[in-house]
Amino acid sequence: MTLPVSPLARICDVIREHINTLGKVTSPSDWDIAVTIGAPGVNLATAQSKNTLNLFFYRFEPFAFAANALPGDVQWMKVLCVITAFGIDEGTGDDSSLDFSVGFNELCMLSQVMRLFQEQPVMLINGDDDQKWHLQFIARPFNDEQINQIWSSQGDTIYRPSIVYEIALAPIIPEEIAPQAARVASIGLQANASMENTHMPWPADRETRYPVAESITVNSDNSQWAPAIVMLSGLAGDRKANLSLHFEVPNGPAGLADFSTFPAIEIWIAGDTTKNSDLTLVGQLLQNPDTANSAGSWHDISAVANISADTDLLDMAALPDPAPAAGAAAFVLRQAHWTDIDAAQNSWQVQLFAERYIKFDAVNNDWADVGPDDLAVRIRSNPVLITITRAIV
Repeated sequence: MTLPVSPLARICDVIREHINTLGKVTSPSDWDIAVTIGAPGVNLATAQSKNTLNLFFYRFEPFAFAANALPGDVQWMKVLCVITAFGIDEGTGDDSSLDFSVGFNELCMLSQVMRLFQEQPVMLINGDDDQKWHLQFIARPFNDEQINQIWSSQGDTIYRPSIVYEIALAPIIPEEIAPQAARVASIGLQANASMENTHMPWPADRETRYPVAESITVNSDNSQWAPAIVMLSGLAGDRKANLSLHFEVPNGPAGLADFSTFPAIEIWIAGDTTKNSDLTLVGQLLQNPDTANSAGSWHDISAVANISADTDLLDMAALPDPAPAAGAAAFVLRQAHWTDIDAAQNSWQVQLFAERYIKFDAVNNDWADVGPDDLAVRIRSNPVLITITRAIV
């Protein structure tokens, strides 16, 4: 019987393929090696007819900051991998001044792997349910005692030159994901004697306290700058900046929520104003089912790409006038930008971020902006939260 493929096994195999092609774009045209997964004493116990790199994933450590994860939560692991080169003697090759011996080929293979992880230290792997698994490769030292411990367990296989990388973080996904909770949008206090009212809407006559939006300046001189966003509401002369908003929608026909009157929301973005369309608005949607005691889960909504920063300073004392249309002084977010909204639910939350994507340019020795589909480092802004409720039927 074929074993089910786990996320951990899939990630290790994607890394194997990534090394096998050396990033596809930057690989030598004549790169022709075999890349295997497993203990070198098992995979390479006999003589090889082809230059080979072996990936030995030998140590799995829980992520220290997620030590309190529950059984239904995703577990995050740090994985250590020994990459060993097994070369073959190819003579002098095309260059008679070089002897492509076993040892020379092994050094060539290891140096190419180190170059690859230096130039592309981050990988984004397509996971389950349209998730993106974000992996980072971190070089780890390998002392003499560790070398002896590893290779003394590999039978008659002699030691070959090796390098060690930490791969962080790999997910271990439970078969049944635990329900996810809604975010705290505002703080208030009320006393009620009936526990049946736990999931009732907040009383209209009770005030709540929302987080205060502070002014912020983005220093784009730092190539790793992070954008900042805030939501704007109100008419000219009565503008407000919000990090969290709460709207109510009425009940429509057949017990469904009516989103037809939902207002457009202005998003004011700070970043590098000299660059055009380098930001993406991303977010997740949480929908709570009709049953009062159950919760839903967060799902990615459609990203809004090619957005430009409005300013490098979000000055809360000088808020811009209302935008007359999308693409004006501030980006206008409409309910049409959100996907998979189920009008049969009772409450919804949307959390939004502005993202930019950068990749290290080894030629210029600096970070450069790239697209979201590239092997890039993702930099997110602060979150903003929109909470939507309706009367429970």
